[in-house]
Order: sequence, then C-alpha cells, then structure tokens
Amino acid sequence: MPMNRKVIIGFILLVVLGIIGSAGVIIYKKFAPSSIQRPMSEQYKLGQEEVLVILNGRPLEEKGRLIQDVVYVPVSLASDSMNERIYWDQKENILSLATSGGLVTVNTEDSMRYMLGKESTASEYQLLYEDGDKVFVAMDFVEKFSRINYKREKDPNRITVQADFEQLNTFASLAGDIRLRVGPNKKYDYLLELSSGQEVMIETNASPENEYQKIYTLDGIEGYVPAEYLTDKKEKAWETDNQEDVFTQMKVDGGVCLGWHQMTYEVGSAELDAKVSHASGLNVVSPTWFALSDNKGNFTSLAKEEYVTAAHAKGLKVWGLINDFKKGLSLKKLLGRTSSRTTLINNLVTTAMRYKLDGINIDFEKITKDTAPAYLEFLRELVLQCHANGIVVSVDDYLPTEGTAYYNWAEQGKIADYVIFMAYDEHYAGSEKCGSVSSLPFVNNGVDLGLKYVPEERTVVALPFYTRRWKTKKNDKVEGTPEVYGMNSAEVMLQNNGAAKTWDEATGQYYSEFKWQGFVYKIWLEEETSLDKKLEAVYSKGVAGVAFWKLGFERPVTWTTISKYVKK
Repeated sequence: MPMNRKVIIGFILLVVLGIIGSAGVIIYKKFAPSSIQRPMSEQYKLGQEEVLVILNGRPLEEKGRLIQDVVYVPVSLASDSMNERIYWDQKENILSLATSGGLVTVNTEDSMRYMLGKESTASEYQLLYEDGDKVFVAMDFVEKFSRINYKREKDPNRITVQADFEQLNTFASLAGDIRLRVGPNKKYDYLLELSSGQEVMIETNASPENEYQKIYTLDGIEGYVPAEYLTDKKEKAWETDNQEDVFTQMKVDGGVCLGWHQMTYEVGSAELDAKVSHASGLNVVSPTWFALSDNKGNFTSLAKEEYVTAAHAKGLKVWGLINDFKKGLSLKKLLGRTSSRTTLINNLVTTAMRYKLDGINIDFEKITKDTAPAYLEFLRELVLQCHANGIVVSVDDYLPTEGTAYYNWAEQGKIADYVIFMAYDEHYAGSEKCGSVSSLPFVNNGVDLGLKYVPEERTVVALPFYTRRWKTKKNDKVEGTPEVYGMNSAEVMLQNNGAAKTWDEATGQYYSEFKWQGFVYKIWLEEETSLDKKLEAVYSKGVAGVAFWKLGFERPVTWTTISKYVKK
C-alpha cells in the first residue's frame, strides 16, 4: 500500500477515535454522577455570628447567635418551641421560668445572674443578649431548665435541639454507602458521604423527585439520596431521658365535692348555715368573694373571718373565688407585666393567709388568645406561692372546644391542683337557639375531651343546679333573654302554668313547654333524675370530684342523690 494511503487511513482512524472519545466524554458527563463536594460554607451561608438551628430534626430559617463561644436563640423561639414555661415580659424586660423547684427570673439589666425564688446565682456567661429590638437567651441556660436534647455541631456552626417527644417522624436506614446531594439528582454536588446502615429522617412533606428523596441526617444536614436506598422505614418520636417537670398536687382527701356560694355582700355564719345545712357530702365551699378591680393587681373583697370559722367548724374547706368580670380590665396589662402580676399574686396569697383560706379558685372567663400565655404564667407563679403556704389552687374552665384551645388545658393540668370543667351553659343566655343548659351527651362528650388533656386525679366536673326558661316564637327563634330558674322555682313555674313535663331521652332530662300570649315557653329541667344520670356518667370516668353552681338553687333531696356518689 502506498505510504500516503496509509497515512490517510491512519489519520481517519485518529479522527474517528477522537470523535468517539469526545462523544464518550460528553455521554459520561451527561450521565455520570457529580463528584464535586460542595463546601458547607457555600451551602449554608451564615453570618460571622450566626448559628443554624436544627429543631426536631429540621433546620429553621430563624438563626441563633454565637457570642464569645456561647450560643443564643431568640427568646420567642425558646418559648414557642423549646419550653413553653419561658415567659418574656417585653415591657419590663424580664424573663420568667416557673419550675417545680421555684420561679426563675432574669432581667436584661443584670443578665450575669438569675434568681431562683429568693436566691441569686451568678452565671459564667451572659444569660440574655440584646440585638436591637430582639432579645436572645443562652441555650445552656434553656437546657438547664428544659426537657430537651441539645447538642452543638460545627461545619456549619449549628445546634440540634429535640423538644417534641410526641410527634411521630419517619426514619429509615440506608441500604448502602451513598452521597448526600444538594438536589434531587445525581448531577447535583454532594455534601457528605453517608454510610450503609446510617439512620436518617425522611422529609414526609416532600414527595420523591427524579427517584430522589429529601432527608435529614440526625445531626441536621439536609439533602437528597436515591429513594431506593431508604429501607427499614419506621414511625417514631424523638426520645429523651429527661423527665417532664410537673408540679406536685395538693389533694383533697376523699375527692372534691364543691359548692359555689354566690354573694354580692358580706355574709356570716347564718347565711352559710342556710346554704349548707342539708348538703351531705359537701366538703368544699367556694364563696365568690374577690373581683379584680384594676390593672395593677388589686381586687375587691367580701371575705369575712366569721364565715371561714363557721365553715371549718362544719368540716368544710374554703376556697375563695376571684373573677375578672369588671368592665374595662386589661388582662394583657395586668397579667402580662411582671410587676402587676406579682402584686396580684402577693395580694391573693396574703389575703388567703389572713382569712385562713384553704384554697383559691380562679374564675377568669375573659381569656383571649393574646392573653393566654400571660394567664398561664400567672397560674404557674400563683401555684408556686400558694403551695409554699399550703394553699390549694383550682381553675375554672368551660368544656374544651376547638376555638378555645389556647387555654392549654394540658399545661393547666400539670400545674393547677384541680381543673374544674364547667359542664353547663351548653345553651347560654346569648344563644340564638334554645336548648338544654347541660344535656347528658354534652356532659359525657365534654368530659371525655377534657380528660384527654387533664389527668383524672386533677379533674373536677361542675354541674348545674339551675336551668333556663326560653321564650320563643316561630322557628324556635329566641325572644329576649332566657330566665334562670332553680330546681324548686322551675317546678312551681310549670305548675302555675299548668304545664306537664315529659322525659326526653336525647338529653337525659325532663322537658316541658307551654303557650302564653302568643309565645311558646320551653324548658329542660335540672332535677334529681337528670342529675343522677350525670353523676353516674361523671364518676364512671374516675374523676377527682364534682362541683355545683350554685348553692341555694338545689333542694334538700338533691343532696341525697349527690351523696350516693361522693361517699363512694
């Protein structure tokens, strides 16, 4: 073969090989996984003093601070997500944290120390850090008083915090060694080399993309791995060895049987005797003595020593009630500020000790979503002071509804000695439709829901001695305000109008109606038969006792029914 022909063929072969090689490179680049490791500093762009916060396995947008090797997080984050008992008073710049061992307080003016009760403890680091209008709290301090798992990590600077030990998350083991990538494809850069058998948490809010699944390492790095590598999936909550802080309960021996004694003026032993002379089984009387009078922590009082002395002589404990019914009050100002909240608590405890009260009954019914955190802090601090002086604290709540979840019955059930669920006003004075004040299904369902939040030994169920008579026209439209009747007065009213009563199986009550002057009057009676059914239902749930609104609306025979249950 001529030389020039060999050269040409060789040249062509080289060109073909070159093309094939180039195509191979292109194909490899197109289909081969990326071998570039992205630096953590590039993936997590943090400021010089910023710290990534990994909460319950997931990174937050909100960052912490690293000041002189101390990690700080926003007070609001610590309170909302790590320890709900951290309360920040932004008006007076005081952090309060109620623990079963006492009240912890820190203020920004001297945040190198904290108070536990009356004892001052110096700190090696600043407990609170201010950055403009934002306040941060040291994580070491939060950990000291919280039920959390907390750990510091580097590259990037971050902390992992587990505080939710109820919520289930999905975990899996890796089926082989794999790279954690920044996106859902093998062409994305990788962050880490993960090992076979390593446990990771799956982001269940994100569906697989390109057959890749978003995950989190247990030390808080997020990324993507092939979904096929995720095996042995299981639902479980984070675990901790730290015990929950629950306040010790001051119990009433034998359970609670309470009667509220409503009064609008001072009364003595004679009035008490008239109310309780037939009340066999009653062991607690709660006079409505106190009413908030301003936003500074003061209240009016109808308390009288003679009354307490007479009650004690009858073997009755006395729990003075305080309400928030006065118009113009601002619970946000009163309970939200440390100074006025403390004044109210001190005044209540001082008054209770002066009159030798056995307990305080809190009947605040104007709590809103905005005031609920301050209200709960008030309850915590009140319980601590009351327990230090041998005083029981009970709290009145309506039965739980979706709209009032901010009352946080679970927290109330951990701090108050007794949560009294008022199982009445199913249909109240302002209801558009008439109906029972306290039907049997309403009581049954409401108490069951309450017991999901509050333990049996701290639950008391309040039942009515009263009912309402409804004035209606067409389509059961309520006319005016329904009239309130006690047991005897309701029976007399029906007799005077020649109205018969029939048993209503749906409500577990007697029902009656009559016509007069073009209106139809309707009433669901509260009397011994219906009360017996409610008491049977309530006590079958193992609660700590019952309460009744109000003394004087029942009749002597009513206590025969009640005593069948309370004496058990």
